[in-house]
Amino acid sequence: MSIDISVVVLSYDRVHLLERTLNALFASPAGASYELVVVDNHPDQLARGLVEGLARTAPAPVTYLADARRNVSIVRNLGIKASKGRYVAFVDDDEAPQPGWIDALTECLDRTGADACFGPKRPEFESGRPPEWDPEGWRYTLDFRMAKDEPIHMFGRLRKKGKGLGSGNSAYRVATCMEGAEPFDVSYGDANGEDTQFLFRLALEGKRFVWTPDAVVVEFIETDRTKPDYMITRMKRGSQHYAASRIGTSDSKAWTRVKVSFLGLAQFMVHLGLFVVSGEFARRDRIDNRIGMAKGLGKLTWRAPIGFIDEKAV
Repeated sequence: MSIDISVVVLSYDRVHLLERTLNALFASPAGASYELVVVDNHPDQLARGLVEGLARTAPAPVTYLADARRNVSIVRNLGIKASKGRYVAFVDDDEAPQPGWIDALTECLDRTGADACFGPKRPEFESGRPPEWDPEGWRYTLDFRMAKDEPIHMFGRLRKKGKGLGSGNSAYRVATCMEGAEPFDVSYGDANGEDTQFLFRLALEGKRFVWTPDAVVVEFIETDRTKPDYMITRMKRGSQHYAASRIGTSDSKAWTRVKVSFLGLAQFMVHLGLFVVSGEFARRDRIDNRIGMAKGLGKLTWRAPIGFIDEKAV
């Protein structure tokens, strides 16, 4: 049987959330033919029993793979290599695809001829509510609120629409996006910076990205991830990924380093001033300028990446 779309899910230590992801995928009927490829990145293969158990009654083929090397690019590439679909979709192991997700991604790529498409990510908080410093849950939401099939621009004056994109809740045309033995660069894979570099490279190659608002996932936010220190560290690391990927994919690396460093310094100084003037240093319910300073520092310290964040330890 031909496969329209292969759904690749990576798992490390969130097996309790992975079950939620897989059950959400299996609970929603799909018109497109699909398969599921789960790649376990834990040395003890924590997900094996769960995946093999669910596979017995799954409505689609399920493949379980494992690789103990702690590198997200390695396991992404392993999942891609095992995929048989015309398209490859990624969903994270803390995300629950909503009804119609598989068909929305497949139909979008069929309809538009685009190389990749992306959908909204909305939060579900373990505590039942967003943290007090982010009462709307905005920092945990990705929704450009764009029209169906509207182009997404990663660079140029329209770049804002592409900010925050990652591989979670995305789908790609294999023939145009997954060329070579290692579509995801292993040198960027130690702490989830691999998708930033991958998307930058595709965009610079002229690949076309579009928005599909009907492909929704709900991300489960555990309480440890709502702590201010966690978010500040995550934003700094994300800014390091941006800087390293922007420089690494540039044809003029020296000039790009200068621009990124200047942007980082300006960002840090502006938010430092606002941090003092606004009195944020004396408040527990606001961390906006601390996040701004962290993002500035990230661009200045990209050569010394933070690496994997132990969420339970933050």
